[in-house]
Amino acid sequence: MSLDSSASDTSQPVELCLSGVETVALKTAAVDIEVQRAKAAPDTGIAWTKTRFRSNGPDTVEVVSNRPADFVFTQVPLGGSFAAELTCGTHYESETVGLVRPRDSGALFRLQRSEADIFGVNAPLEMVERWFAGKVPKAVQRILDGMGGPSLVTQAPLPSYLRISLEQALHSRLPLRTQLIEAAALQILCYQLEALSTDSSPGIATHEVQAAREAHAMLEAEAMAPPGLGELASRLGLAANRLALAYREVFGCTLVQSTEQVRLHAACDAILGGAPIKLVASQLGYASVSSFTYAFRKKMGMPPRKWRDAQARRVNRIRSDF
Repeated sequence: MSLDSSASDTSQPVELCLSGVETVALKTAAVDIEVQRAKAAPDTGIAWTKTRFRSNGPDTVEVVSNRPADFVFTQVPLGGSFAAELTCGTHYESETVGLVRPRDSGALFRLQRSEADIFGVNAPLEMVERWFAGKVPKAVQRILDGMGGPSLVTQAPLPSYLRISLEQALHSRLPLRTQLIEAAALQILCYQLEALSTDSSPGIATHEVQAAREAHAMLEAEAMAPPGLGELASRLGLAANRLALAYREVFGCTLVQSTEQVRLHAACDAILGGAPIKLVASQLGYASVSSFTYAFRKKMGMPPRKWRDAQARRVNRIRSDF
């Protein structure tokens, strides 16, 4: 797959191979692009890419590919946001994309800020069918049988705990970093397949499933001070116990667990954005910086300042490779 910016001046890619992951850097008159990509794993068929776009402002990048559209994929925005238009004309947004089975492999990305980081994971249709061991849900079977038909895009925002697991794997310095990323990628793709095939779980009504997804969107939107179960239930006009049950069914964790992950993700974003640690602690409702530091270290393995400095060094090292 090649990445061609809307600008015509594209330099030759520079290819490196680190820990089994190929890094390709491209420079154009308007956009700098770095792609880390891992080949498909032989046992799962999973392949992943991490793409970093840098430009002077909002821009458009076209992805051109001769690959047959015999796969499903999903994408996770790690920084910035984007809108995508598949070659067939189907649109999706970065924050709500679920599972995609494209008719054609190409797409047009409209970057809404000067920087964007996108993680993508895909698997061949044939391999997906094997995962279900002959018991493919009807909704998934329609994807497998629809090669060459209209593109399919579902809307299933990724739970915060999966996003954070992915980010921890990407930031890992362990020898098994590639395997950790592959495991997180497999979890993410399987979550989207499960969300597609279990929209109406036994005992959970369709409107309750939708309410759970709306509740999650509210948590994400109010991440610094997320509403509790009672308030969410009141807003959505649903009994608290039914919302809690539906949330666990849809997202595979309790609403309380998800709230903790949402708060942690918001804290990481704020710290990386340059916000003072004391201010972040206060906004999240911690009584002191020390209590926030303890909670952050427990989740991320190091204090907030040390974690921020580690991320800055990592970004500088990546940029120096251009």
